[in-house]
Amino acid sequence: MKNKNYYELFPGVLTKGYSNAESVYIEDDLFVFLRPAIKNGYEPFESFNRFEIPKENWVQIISGFVIIREYLYNHQTTELAEYIQPHFKTQTESFLKKYLKNRVLIDEIINDLITWIEEQLITNECITLIGL
Repeated sequence: MKNKNYYELFPGVLTKGYSNAESVYIEDDLFVFLRPAIKNGYEPFESFNRFEIPKENWVQIISGFVIIREYLYNHQTTELAEYIQPHFKTQTESFLKKYLKNRVLIDEIINDLITWIEEQLITNECITLIGL
C-alpha cells in the first residue's frame, strides 16, 4: 500500500510498530464508506491518528456498517453523496464513480470486515484503529 492512505485495524492494544500480519488494512477508497459509522460509534475518531476502540463501541460501529451496506445496496450515487466522507470533499464524485464499478465488492468487504471484527472481539477488549 505504498503511497496510499490506508487504515490498519489491529486486534487488541497495539504494542509494536505498524504493518502487522495479524492486522486488517483498509484503503481510503473503501474507508470513506465506513468513516460515518466509525465516527458515530466512537466520537473521538479522526483521520490519520491512532485509537484503541473498546469492544462496546465496536458493537455500535458494526450496526452502522450494516446500515451502510443496506443503504449502499438500495440507493443511487446521487443520494450517496451526503453519506460518504472522503478526507477531501473534492474527491466525493470520484469515490462515487469507483463505487458504481465496485458495488458488489464493497458489500463483500464490509461483510468480511464485520466478521473479522466480531471474531477479534471474542478474545480482545479493543481493536486499535490507525490512520496511516
